[in-house]
Amino acid sequence: MAYQLRVEPSALKSLNRISGRNRQRIIASLAGIKRDPFGGKALEGKLKGVRSWRVGEYRILYRILKHELLVIVIRIGSRQGIY
Repeated sequence: MAYQLRVEPSALKSLNRISGRNRQRIIASLAGIKRDPFGGKALEGKLKGVRSWRVGEYRILYRILKHELLVIVIRIGSRQGIY
């Protein structure tokens, strides 16, 4: 089953602020999330239902809508400020 990927406008804005190699690595990781959305770490507490994909010092936070085969990227940012 192939999942579709949707990036929220706020996450896209955050991505556009990241430059150089880190940005390219994050973009490549989005393809990985689309291929295997369950590969990210399931978060707990107030972020239950959200998964985190690690890209060096950055994190991609996303939700999976299984019934729609859709992955929604909700945040992209540095580890220190994303949670």
